[in-house]
Amino acid sequence: MTSDYEETTFYQTPFGQIPHYTILESILGLSLTAITMLLQLPYEKIDDNPVPTVIFKGRPTTFQAFLLCIIFAFFGATHAITRSNKGTSAKFCGYYAMVSMASALAILSWAVLCSCTN
Repeated sequence: MTSDYEETTFYQTPFGQIPHYTILESILGLSLTAITMLLQLPYEKIDDNPVPTVIFKGRPTTFQAFLLCIIFAFFGATHAITRSNKGTSAKFCGYYAMVSMASALAILSWAVLCSCTN
């Protein structure tokens, strides 16, 4: 039996044909890695809130916004993966996870830029 199916690797696949769960798994991994790295950083207390001194020094609201985006990305990706192909709620949570991770990366980039210029 011969098949007309041609095997392609992940890198040969066009972006539009990449499975949705691959992006969500990447978001899940990035958010877990970010939280693990944040736990290892030295902190300072600002108004009884721990703020990492490496990137977010003196910027507690920026750190809280970054943390909130990471948490939303984690929970959105988790919900979308566990409810894969189960309707519009899974699709909405997947998009919500992507937007939250993009926002977290934008906040992190802004914080790094501000810390480098000071």
